[in-house]
Amino acid sequence: MVISGLQPLFCADRSQTMVLVVGDISVDITAPLPAHPAVGEDCLSPELTFQCGGVALNGAIVLERLGVRTRLVGCVGEDWFGEFAIERAASEGIDTGFIQRSGAAMTGLFLIAISPDGQRTFFGCRGASAHLRSTDDWKGRMDGVTALQVTGYAFLSESSREFVHQLLQMARECGARTVLDLGLGPSRQIPETLMDALKEFDTVFANAAEAEALSRQSSPEAALSALEHAGARAAVIKLGGQGCLIRSKGVLCRVPPFAVKVIDTTGAGDAFTSAFTAGRLWGWTVEECALLANACGAAASATMGAGQRLPTIAMITEVLNSQDFISGWDKIRMQVIARLQVTISATSESRGA
Repeated sequence: MVISGLQPLFCADRSQTMVLVVGDISVDITAPLPAHPAVGEDCLSPELTFQCGGVALNGAIVLERLGVRTRLVGCVGEDWFGEFAIERAASEGIDTGFIQRSGAAMTGLFLIAISPDGQRTFFGCRGASAHLRSTDDWKGRMDGVTALQVTGYAFLSESSREFVHQLLQMARECGARTVLDLGLGPSRQIPETLMDALKEFDTVFANAAEAEALSRQSSPEAALSALEHAGARAAVIKLGGQGCLIRSKGVLCRVPPFAVKVIDTTGAGDAFTSAFTAGRLWGWTVEECALLANACGAAASATMGAGQRLPTIAMITEVLNSQDFISGWDKIRMQVIARLQVTISATSESRGA
């Protein structure tokens, strides 16, 4: 990850944070494979798992598990899959009251093939997610929202793109921070649209492939500069298992990764973004947010499936405790662990009140 330009955001009362997450909601069937199949070959998975998913729902689950109140906005079909996704989201404590239903398409459904090294390949359709639309009942609905987190997939269809611009205007009016998590599909399909949208967001997240698709630059540093030149106030580039880079106060630093046995990388990037967003809402330093996000992404990679299988705060803490760093990053790691414990206590007290 490379990050630049972020300013601290402090929220003294964590119970007052609310993130509105906008984007895809789907159902995932995850199939680990013993090897990459050849064309035309039969390939049997030893086990299938079934869970809710989608970039927006994954991000909302992680935010809730970190103690950040979350409202989810997306569109599902008028079918059992949509009911399943909404039910699972509600069971996490997510506000699902603004999820739309459409009879024009079924709920997004994906078969996710997992290779032996934990990398995932998606087969499926976004379905009803493409039918997310602007509505007239959003006036005043942003009350209490402190951050708007949008996925790049919401820019793929005209109706959802108009809705995002409506929400961005409301976010500006109420002083909420705005976050964009780009996504590989949108970065390759609508690069001009996304490049034009960068200036509308306080923070833009991309992985290396997404940043390269948008910027046509092969190095994270060059890609970051290109995104900034295009108008991004703050750009974040996620580098997965290679750790991350941050630029804090103009200085480029390498943030070490957390070593885990990678089982499935599905949802790891979504978890990373939400953990980083949570840290900023708590007023953490950029370095602390980076380590928390790395740990959260690593924890997500160590489990099969996304959705309700994404890591709990206990699993994230376990990853943070799993290794020492040789450099001064170990002091920051200990600070993150201590801060996370305070967050857990504050969240427990708030929810118990």
